[in-house]
Amino acid sequence: MNTNGQKKYLVVDLDNSLLKIDLFKEVFGKSLLTQPLAFIKTLLLLFKSKALAKTYISNNVNIDSVILPFENRIIEIISNYKKKNYDVTLATGASHNYANAISNHIKLFDRVIATNKEINNIGENKLQAIKNEIGDNFIYIGDSAEDIPIWLHCKKAIIVGHKPRIKKELNRNDVEIIDVIKNKKSKVKIILDQLRIHQWSKNILLFVPAFASHQLFNASVFTNIIIGFISFSLFASSIYIVNDIVDIDNDRAHPKNKKRPISAGNLPIFQAYFLLFICLICGVCFASILGSVFFTIMISYVFLNFLYSFFCKRIIILDVIFLMIFYILRLIAGHAPDKIPLSPWLLAFCMFLFFSLGFLKRYVDTIIIRKNNILLLKGRGYSIHDGKILVSLGVGSGLLSSLVLILYTTSNQVQGHYSSPLILIGLAPLMLYWISRIWLMAERGKIKGDPVLFTIKDLNSYVVAFCGLIVIITAFYYPF
Repeated sequence: MNTNGQKKYLVVDLDNSLLKIDLFKEVFGKSLLTQPLAFIKTLLLLFKSKALAKTYISNNVNIDSVILPFENRIIEIISNYKKKNYDVTLATGASHNYANAISNHIKLFDRVIATNKEINNIGENKLQAIKNEIGDNFIYIGDSAEDIPIWLHCKKAIIVGHKPRIKKELNRNDVEIIDVIKNKKSKVKIILDQLRIHQWSKNILLFVPAFASHQLFNASVFTNIIIGFISFSLFASSIYIVNDIVDIDNDRAHPKNKKRPISAGNLPIFQAYFLLFICLICGVCFASILGSVFFTIMISYVFLNFLYSFFCKRIIILDVIFLMIFYILRLIAGHAPDKIPLSPWLLAFCMFLFFSLGFLKRYVDTIIIRKNNILLLKGRGYSIHDGKILVSLGVGSGLLSSLVLILYTTSNQVQGHYSSPLILIGLAPLMLYWISRIWLMAERGKIKGDPVLFTIKDLNSYVVAFCGLIVIITAFYYPF
């Protein structure tokens, strides 16, 4: 033990303090989907010894300490104390493997105290280890009720997070609270961000068959579409959660996706699993109302999404085909509950349109990696050099969708519904304008991420939609 009375010490916890996450829980939770054998072995070891479980998983599941979600305010505090000549210790319940990797990356710590296969370094165990290393006089940064014995001993606390019970206990025991680092994020906003509510707009496609067949205002049809919309939205949100867990490391290396709730450390992984469970259960309940055909479509949608997430996302072109299929399944699902006849022309139009938007999404990724001086985006198969071919494929497919739209307006299904079906050809120039403009906006860097989110916020898209509605109404009522 260091008995130098003049030396000043700062001790920093890792989980939910220096990091925004509990490292063991996140790695353990992620391994359920990415390394199930390691998950099972760790789970079995937990019944025997948490120290053994932490050591095992750290030996079998690697982390990239560079991309972990650090709490920058804590790093600033550590840096300031280092300038005041404080000796800084990282004391954590995480395994030595992970703690040492993080310490080597941060380069602010004089020593590391962590869990080994014999001792789980939390609570009283951590306090004893700290006393053995640096004595009794130190400031402790932590967040957990398990840290209370440490604060009661050292009498100097920096608390991370809004912890009124801990604060009350420390005040009652005359512990000096130097600072409280509060999390300003709203839990409701975090959950809504994770559900990707804006992405639910894609499920408006379920309304298209009823709209195209002029059955939208039929009460039973409209009710079924609303139920289908809710079901699809809940299933889609559950898939986004799975994607974000599986892709957590790739997202953290992505300039844009690193801000997502799970990758940013704002939504703990087991809370994400709970949210996933709720979405799936509710989605199944709603889907079962609409019959076996709709339910089969939903199961197919989920299965293909899992196939995409685990295997096909990294295969160039095939990933875009999968994105297109997801849109087409929404369109087919809109036909299913009320057995609205499928239009091959409408399917073909949507196929080319969403093939174009899939390439647009990938092209935006190449712009992001170009701006951030990255040659290859982690977890994707596209490089900085693929931009030109993606533009060619995407614009070409988008223009083809306009041609198919013209052919669709001449089909027998359309002819019987409108007084002047020829007027519907006016939709084609609107489509040509919209698809050309959105690609031009992407090239100019106006689309920062998902094209759907851009469209929702884009005034021009609403103007085009309004003009298209006028064309449809005119074709329906005006005999030409």
